[in-house]
Amino acid sequence: MALIHIKCGPLSSDQKKRIGGRVIDAFHEEGIPASSVIVLFGQEETDLLLEGGLLFEARAREAAPAPVPARPTPPPAPSAAPEPDESFKNKLRRNKGELHALKEQLIGFLQTEGALSSFQAQEMMGLKTCDWAPATLRRFFSELEDEGVIQKQGQKRGTRYVWKGLSGLHAAAPARLIKRNEEDPAEVGG
Repeated sequence: MALIHIKCGPLSSDQKKRIGGRVIDAFHEEGIPASSVIVLFGQEETDLLLEGGLLFEARAREAAPAPVPARPTPPPAPSAAPEPDESFKNKLRRNKGELHALKEQLIGFLQTEGALSSFQAQEMMGLKTCDWAPATLRRFFSELEDEGVIQKQGQKRGTRYVWKGLSGLHAAAPARLIKRNEEDPAEVGG
């Protein structure tokens, strides 16, 4: 079990989530399961003095934290299917439109959050009570991984799916490199 104790000035809960997520991801990349990493945040209670002067004064920590710029919001995903009503959750089978809307919703959450576990996705999408949700989300995650837009990290309950940034769904075809023929004078110059 890895315990990381971070002492600093006041942080908002969003800042703690972002910093903690990055720390957990860093340990996970080094082979330590994400489920065995604990990040503990605490207030710095001492004055820090460095060569350049006073860096942090403990009495000043009552001041409000500096505003953090919001993470840029990704452009809304094009929705080909209308938003399904809640009745699809209780049906034995979902139609293609409902499944497409669920997958687009999952992609939106992955883009805004950066990384999700299956459990977090179920909570955010309101699917915790649906017996079919874990298998459906696993299939969606597998499809997105095959498309190259997410990366799977960890295993079992520590599995997280990380958004890679550039959507393979909307990306242009990869560039092809063509070797120039040295003997053809028509190709030289151009």
